[in-house]
Amino acid sequence: MIDFSKAYNRADFVNYLRRDFLPDDFEQEEKNVPFWSQMNYASVATCLGKSKTLNLVVYEIKHRSPHDARVGLSKDAFRMLAGEKQNRALVIFVPEDNSDNYRFSLIEIQLSIGENDSNVTRTYSNPRRYSYYLGKGIACYTPNKYLNELGRVKDVKDLFERFSVEVLTKAFYQELSDWYAWAIKVISFPNDISTRADDKLHNHEGVIRLITRLIFVWFLKERKLIPWQFFDQEYIANHLIKGFNPHKIDNLFGKSEASVYYRAILQNLFFAMLNCPITKEGSTEFTERRFKDNRSQFDDNKLMRYRDEFNNPDEFLRLANETVPFLNGGLFDCLDEKRSGMYYDGFSERKESMAQLIVPDYLFFGEEAGKNIDLSEFYGDANKKKVSARGIIDILKRYNFTVEENMPFDKDVSLDPELLGKVFENLLASYNPETQQTARKQTGSFYTPREIVQYMVDESLVAHLKRTVGNELEGEYRKLLDYADNETSLTEQQKLAIMQSLYNCKILDPACGSGAFPVGVLQQMVHILKQIDPDNSRWKNMLLQFAIDETSEAYLNSTAEERREAVADIERAFDENVNYPDYARKLHLIENCIYGVDIQPIAIQISKLRFFISLVIDQKRNDNPADNFGIRPLPNLEAKFVAANSLLGLKRTEASLFDSEEIKQKERQLKIAKHKIFSARRPATKEKWRNEVIRLRKEIADLLLEKDCIGNEQAAQLAQWDMFDQNTFAPFFDPEWMFGIKEGFDILIANPPYISTKGVSTADKKLFEAEFGFSDDTYNLFFFKGFSLLCEGGCITYITPKTFWTTQTKRNLRDLLLANTLNYVFDTANPFEAVMVDTCITSAVKNKPAAENLVRFMDGRKSLLQPERLTVAQSVYLNTQNSVIFKPSELNMRIYELYGEKVKALYDKWWDKIKTSRDIEKNKRELEEYRASLKPGDVALLGCLTEGGQGLATANNGKYIAVRSTTKWAENIRVSRPKKLADFLARTPKAITAEMRRYPSYIAFLQSLSIFRI
Repeated sequence: MIDFSKAYNRADFVNYLRRDFLPDDFEQEEKNVPFWSQMNYASVATCLGKSKTLNLVVYEIKHRSPHDARVGLSKDAFRMLAGEKQNRALVIFVPEDNSDNYRFSLIEIQLSIGENDSNVTRTYSNPRRYSYYLGKGIACYTPNKYLNELGRVKDVKDLFERFSVEVLTKAFYQELSDWYAWAIKVISFPNDISTRADDKLHNHEGVIRLITRLIFVWFLKERKLIPWQFFDQEYIANHLIKGFNPHKIDNLFGKSEASVYYRAILQNLFFAMLNCPITKEGSTEFTERRFKDNRSQFDDNKLMRYRDEFNNPDEFLRLANETVPFLNGGLFDCLDEKRSGMYYDGFSERKESMAQLIVPDYLFFGEEAGKNIDLSEFYGDANKKKVSARGIIDILKRYNFTVEENMPFDKDVSLDPELLGKVFENLLASYNPETQQTARKQTGSFYTPREIVQYMVDESLVAHLKRTVGNELEGEYRKLLDYADNETSLTEQQKLAIMQSLYNCKILDPACGSGAFPVGVLQQMVHILKQIDPDNSRWKNMLLQFAIDETSEAYLNSTAEERREAVADIERAFDENVNYPDYARKLHLIENCIYGVDIQPIAIQISKLRFFISLVIDQKRNDNPADNFGIRPLPNLEAKFVAANSLLGLKRTEASLFDSEEIKQKERQLKIAKHKIFSARRPATKEKWRNEVIRLRKEIADLLLEKDCIGNEQAAQLAQWDMFDQNTFAPFFDPEWMFGIKEGFDILIANPPYISTKGVSTADKKLFEAEFGFSDDTYNLFFFKGFSLLCEGGCITYITPKTFWTTQTKRNLRDLLLANTLNYVFDTANPFEAVMVDTCITSAVKNKPAAENLVRFMDGRKSLLQPERLTVAQSVYLNTQNSVIFKPSELNMRIYELYGEKVKALYDKWWDKIKTSRDIEKNKRELEEYRASLKPGDVALLGCLTEGGQGLATANNGKYIAVRSTTKWAENIRVSRPKKLADFLARTPKAITAEMRRYPSYIAFLQSLSIFRI
């Protein structure tokens, strides 16, 4: 075994590989490795040995990457493997100037084979790297568990499982899920201060919000922007909080409900540090962060509370001012509305609030903070009656966190910001009545897999670039999106056209959840910019030109001074003394291109949070508090991500809200105000422009009502919508009102909710019928809404159930898709762990399809990464009976060619005469004449040959309908049937069940029977 918390030592590490980790056939050898192509960061490579059974080589790479450039280092390693004609390796990446920290990576590529099948060319595809970050100051629980404790690697499958991020994430989520189930039983928030009846009403949301804030803070701690002392129980007890003991017994009533840690440490950190500047603008004096000192300040949520809880309040303040930056951005806004008596967070010294806020100290600290906790009701599992749970701080300390989002080709075996999305999606599902049973039993079930996200993002961007820059460059666009070594042949003019196309692209996720697609879009757009403009010079010049020439609408009617400020703002974003190059790319793409909507307000907060982390990691930290430690306060994303009902639009009498010149003038003012809010870096500035936005919205709503553009109800909706209110969502979505988007979006991309029409309330059904003319499963409605939100030629890409391929009730959706240009259909089977429905990705362009349009069809049921690829003319689906979608396999196409047009003609002629039993009876004579005219070999509809309208009636599908043994439905039966049998045994007299009880388990009894006996 090896101590992964120590600095790297080659001899020690090779001994570990030889004695403890790799198979016995590992042959140690040391030799220098030449580089066959130019390296960006790698300086020296050494071969350390090889294993034939694993078909891998072990290398050490010394590098000169100052910012631990993971993507650049990965590409260097991929090139080296291709040059060495190897497809798999273990690589130790060591900084050449300091070996305190290093990466241990499993790398694999697919090599190309020459025409004679012996000459392996030095090109590669499908690269993958999985890494552990090791060394001083790193949490080593995970590498110890998977690399040390499991002993020697048995085979290639075992090797990849040792480097699996998914296994790690599941382990973490299971611990966190147990903690969450425990916490919602004991936590309470004040809410309405005048009553205790609602103290647990919003527990699920409140606890999720606490987890979210805490995990975000943990990511900041990785950047050394939060003091470690705030999470050290011993330090807190000795230096910060009086008599702190999270596990003290409160007389006969068990553990104390004292909530000092949450109130004094976490609430002050959240609301009065991260949300409060250190200094006044232009000053170097630390005057802004301080404790509340009089009752008139009761609703100033940026002042610290609970001074009396501290041993030394000044020490607490010193730690904050020496480490914690002001972040801005809204996540750490206190949600209390103290003047109206609503205390959602309970950040108050008011006695009623302190009595009603219960977040016990014991929830945070201890390896076994909770013992014998009964979580059986939460999980619906009797085996969960005696669960032990760690304090959440101890859970977080066990794992290594990385602030960089993992990519499909490059993953750290640690917890990245995507974790926030996975945690949120699953915890949210755990209390949603539609999904709670599945979510609580199967972790990781409701989050779109990263590989799916990237595929959908890449294809959407390619479709956009083909439309706006040119079809003929499709191959070049794909090279830009790839992470293999692909040289492009783009001209300077083409690169500029691509850059401008990306900047002008408007992208919406109408069901953004925790931000998987918006973040994925940002990553790939940044990646393209890095390929075509590595030094950021073109990007900077383009943005400066927009500001100087007033060609950007955000600067219309601005003064010369405002334009100078805009230029200075751009210059600072590009200043590589304070920011890494990606910061300027991300900041302006976020402001100009990416939008999200979700009906859950907390989902919007998670989406914004992931963008915040993405920006924070590309800023260079310094030790100057007056400079906010080098961290530029985060942008305000309230005008980029909104909580609203995406499916319901605003009823209006005019196509555009802003047609009159008077309203257009106020619209321009509103755009300027929203830009000012986005870039506001001080609370006072944000408040000023927030008030301006509210004023302008009210004036515009009044004008719209006056000019009969909208009715009274709609005017009230517009005026009441407050994009700054984190506690509510708008009952409508209007992109022009909320985002200033008139002409439609270029890209819609989403994983919309799969709520069956049976799960839709009667009230919502009426609203949907008024909006769409019908009510159906929500994913169908999202398609119709999506097309209405697209610009002409825009691209929509959704992952949804594939039930619409053939279902009669989804004929309207097939007609919609086939009335436009269908790009591709990707049968993804079921990439989700628990959603019991097969899915597909569907992509279409909003325009009339060309007669010769070819649809790409991918069958990923066997392999998502290497699907079977087919093409089919869109006209085939149009000319198929009922316009059904099907896989254009050789067999299916032969059937179509033989019977497709014949069956469609029969259907068109006869369907209205046989669609119900009443129709069959009504047309009985005509049907009899038709049947009499049939000859052997004729093709006919089965419905024309029968006299009933019902299909196969079993009366019990579970008893008579079988499923394939390899499907997830079969696995579900294997799990549920023993439980049903156990319930039967519990309810049935023993005399009747004697034979069954001879078996030690119900599963063994079932296995003893043939399928017929069962």
